[in-house]
Amino acid sequence: MNATSVRGRSLLAFAAVIVAVLAFSASAGAKIVVYNNIVEPLPGNFASEAFEATSTAEYGGEVELAGTARMHPRITVAMSAWGCEEGGVFTGETCQEPKPHKKFHWPLTLNIYEVGPGGSVGAKIASETHTFGMPYRPPSSKTCTEAGDEGAWYDEAQPGSAPIEKCFHGIAFKVRFKPELETALPNQVIVSVAYDTSNYGEHPVGTAACNSTVAGCYYDSLNVAVIEPAEGGAKVGSDPTEDQYINSGWSEEYCGDTEHLNTFGPTGPCWEGDQPAIKVETSKK
Repeated sequence: MNATSVRGRSLLAFAAVIVAVLAFSASAGAKIVVYNNIVEPLPGNFASEAFEATSTAEYGGEVELAGTARMHPRITVAMSAWGCEEGGVFTGETCQEPKPHKKFHWPLTLNIYEVGPGGSVGAKIASETHTFGMPYRPPSSKTCTEAGDEGAWYDEAQPGSAPIEKCFHGIAFKVRFKPELETALPNQVIVSVAYDTSNYGEHPVGTAACNSTVAGCYYDSLNVAVIEPAEGGAKVGSDPTEDQYINSGWSEEYCGDTEHLNTFGPTGPCWEGDQPAIKVETSKK
C-alpha cells in the first residue's frame, strides 16, 4: 500500500466523521412542530379578537406542547386585518383596492408565560417585540350581497360554493416571532400577543389624523385570529383549558366578571374552547 492510498483513506474517513457531525448538529437544531392549531391553507379569514373594539390590550391561550423538543422557540400567529388603505371598513361601506404590495407597519409583542396554580398566569419567561409589514384587506366585491356581507371582499381561491363562506370583511395572514429563551420551555405555557391601538394597550396611541378618515386607523382594525372548536382545534399538541387569556376593560371578555378587568388572566369558560391561532416550533438543542 502506498502513502497516497493511505492518505486518501484517512481523508475519506475524516470527511465521513465531519458529515456525521454536521448531520447530527442539523438534526439537533431542526425545528419541530410541538403545537399547531392554524388551519392550512389559510382561509380568506378567521373569526378574530378585535383589540380596539373589545377594549383589549393582550390576548392569548394556554397550550400543551407535544414531544420533548423545548429549545429556541419560533412562534407563528395568525392575524386578521380589516383595515382598508382607502374607503370604509364597516359593513355596507366600500373598501377601495389597495396599491400593489402596499402594507402598513405596526409593532406586535409576543409573550410567553409559565402556567401558575389553577391555570393562573405565572412568570413571564420570554418576550419579543417586532414591527411587521401587514396587509390591507382586499377591495369590496359586488359578488358579496347577502345580508351582513355588504362591503366584503370575495375570495375566489376559497374552495367550494355556498354554504362555504367566500365573502370576508378581514383577511388572514401570519406573523412569526423568534423570542430569545436560554432555558427549555415548560410542557405547558401561555402564549399571548399584545399591541397598542388608539385607546388600549400599554401605550395607547391617542387621537391621530387617521381617526378622522373613513378608513380609520389601520391598527384599530387589526385582530388576532381565533380558532373555533368547529375547526378542529390543535392538530399537534393540545389545549389544556377552554379558557382564553385576556387583558381587557370589557367585562364580557371575562364572561361578565368585573373583578379582573384590565388584568391579563383567564376569561372563564364561556368562550367554549375558542383559542388564538398559534403554531409553536422548537428544537432539541
